[in-house]
Amino acid sequence: MAIKGKHLAPAPETQPGNVNAELQAKKLQLHWLLQITKAINYNFSTKQLLDVYEHVLHSQLKVEKLALLIRDHNWRCALLYGTDKNFESVDLSGILNELNSATRLENDKERWIRNFETILPVYHKEQLLSYALIGGIGKAVISNKNELVSFIQTITNLIVVALENNHVADEKIRQAGIKKELELAAQMQNMLFPASLPDNEAYQLKAIYLPHQEVGGDYYDFIPLSDAEFVFCMADVSGKGIPAALLMSNFQANLHAHIHLAKTIPDLIRVLNNKVFKSAKGEKFVTFFIGKYNARTRELHYVNAGHNPPFLMHEKVVYMLNEGCTGLGMFEELPFIHQGKVFIPGNAQLHCYTDGVTEVENDKGVEFGTVNLKEFLMAKSQGQNLELLQQQLVATLSAFKGSRDYTDDITLLSCFFKA
Repeated sequence: MAIKGKHLAPAPETQPGNVNAELQAKKLQLHWLLQITKAINYNFSTKQLLDVYEHVLHSQLKVEKLALLIRDHNWRCALLYGTDKNFESVDLSGILNELNSATRLENDKERWIRNFETILPVYHKEQLLSYALIGGIGKAVISNKNELVSFIQTITNLIVVALENNHVADEKIRQAGIKKELELAAQMQNMLFPASLPDNEAYQLKAIYLPHQEVGGDYYDFIPLSDAEFVFCMADVSGKGIPAALLMSNFQANLHAHIHLAKTIPDLIRVLNNKVFKSAKGEKFVTFFIGKYNARTRELHYVNAGHNPPFLMHEKVVYMLNEGCTGLGMFEELPFIHQGKVFIPGNAQLHCYTDGVTEVENDKGVEFGTVNLKEFLMAKSQGQNLELLQQQLVATLSAFKGSRDYTDDITLLSCFFKA
């Protein structure tokens, strides 16, 4: 039997006449144990190992029926011959989870199992890995049936453990590939964020982004329009992981493509809503806050599309910027769009955030909430050091959650409008 250039040695020839049958049986067992061991040491693939196993049982040991059932996440039939039973139509988990030892099956209520004579469980470190159902062993070359069953048990253990090792190795390779892809996706996502934020005589912007997973669905941006005007925004995609990150990447591209073409912010919002709806087909949506600020007039025009209302703070007076519309992508046509307009006094601060900030939970399952965030910002926003404020907020959230893990991305974009 040849497998990818490697040949299994033929079995020892049967000795004539009066050779001791028991000695011959031992020679056969030793020979095939050696061949199976070689196959394992040669790092045969899963298919190749199953081919060797079938060859030994069927061609050499004359076992007429075999069903090798293996449990990965669920039970499946890895190898089958000698019967036309379709195991896909059988609840293997419900039947086989009750079996924990070698069992004679004459009285089993499941008729399909009666096609086999013996079931052999395979354990590794007390973990049940497999069952081998065998039948038609009356004409086997090893005449002692108990000895034959014991030998089949031995080689089945060897093969199944080798298959499990192959599975573990393949899973490690797969996980390493996924990790590499996630790292690349995270690098690509970081490219969505502005490389730097301005700090000039008129205004200063600072941001912090702490992804819950390698990639996420939060996004913020700063886009200069002229010497006096700029746009800043924050967005959050419903859902998590790579699907959310892909939708956000598409959203960012559309925003940059249309920001200089749209005459007004509501016009831009309509275009973005159309793009999100077509991309996500109504299954996901984007909450979005966008503001357009003129440093000469100190006017801020904004639209809040279902996002957490940013806090505009000046001398302990707090405004929540909530004029806008529904989240983008929820409807093919937005039912309404309201544009907000506010005058920004000198030394005011504006803080945009995603719901990952307010939805942080403590050990009792209580959320940090908007009220706590508002109180924190009122206490800390009198100074002009936005970076220190954001670091203190992260420390406050960490202390609040205690032993709980973060469940979402933490994103904060702050702007200080200088006098």
